[in-house]
Amino acid sequence: KYFQVTMKLPSLYLRPSLLMASLVIQLITVVVASGGGSGTTSSTAAAAAAAAPTKKYNAMFTFGDSMDETGNICVGSSNKTELNVLTCTHPPYGETYFGRPSCRWCDGRVVVDFVAQALGLPLLPPSKAKGKDFRRGVNMAITGGTAMNFSFYKSLGIENLVWNHGSLDTQIQWFKELLPSICGREQSCKGYVRKSLFMFGAYGGNDYNVQLLERGLTPEQAMNYTPKIVGAIANGVKLIALGAVHVVVPGIFPTGCLPIFLPLFGDGDADLDDAGCLKAYNLLPPDQVPQLDAPEAGGSPPAEAPQLDEAHVRGLLRPRVPDGPGAPQVWV
Repeated sequence: KYFQVTMKLPSLYLRPSLLMASLVIQLITVVVASGGGSGTTSSTAAAAAAAAPTKKYNAMFTFGDSMDETGNICVGSSNKTELNVLTCTHPPYGETYFGRPSCRWCDGRVVVDFVAQALGLPLLPPSKAKGKDFRRGVNMAITGGTAMNFSFYKSLGIENLVWNHGSLDTQIQWFKELLPSICGREQSCKGYVRKSLFMFGAYGGNDYNVQLLERGLTPEQAMNYTPKIVGAIANGVKLIALGAVHVVVPGIFPTGCLPIFLPLFGDGDADLDDAGCLKAYNLLPPDQVPQLDAPEAGGSPPAEAPQLDEAHVRGLLRPRVPDGPGAPQVWV
């Protein structure tokens, strides 16, 4: 099943990785406990989740950007000079959990680490690492990852190679190249990925960053590219399906709360919300759920669909028409 998770995270958060991971774990548990939306209300779904055992997955496969990075940018760096430029290779990064920098853009674990551990899986190794066992999972995410290919941004005059480390399409190619070493032949892999969890993003944050930071667009102007960004994400989900039935697509963090934006675009208290974040930039992204499922939508979400209202998760479990006989029911 596919899920689009769009979160209204508190603007003043101390541990965003832990909070977001908690929401994703709740989502996975509620969906498993409720049978994917078979007449279960929000309250009963939450109660069922509390009593249900954690879903057992063969593995977890993740794609994304620096929010999910677990080492690809470091493994892929060819010399010490490049590594030294990366602030995630210096303290205080990694100090609260690993006791040293771990090439995560965090002082400890990132979202995918919390989710993997909650599901009884090991921390996911980066896909570029050599000599690692990827049978329990692997992480394709890399710093600068975008939904759109770099060729698109070059056509707009963007030359900064930070956005060319690994787009969505590129990460999907990395995964496909690794798959035979994980599960063997195609038929064996179909059964394997069917019992694995895929976490697809969050994508889109860097695509908006390119428009805002490189091109100097306003949030309203940047939103003109939302259909292209959403289209790229949707196409990527279809490409990665390969028999998968559990795919989580998280939304991005509030752009107006990112520290880099506050001094660049803030111009007094009038620009800020009650939490001290930029109001105009927190409009990004607009609600992508209707755009992701608009072509195939069956109307509004059913009243009985599980909703994690207390976790401020919107747009869960909108039904889509299956692609054909025998295809898994698709939800966004």
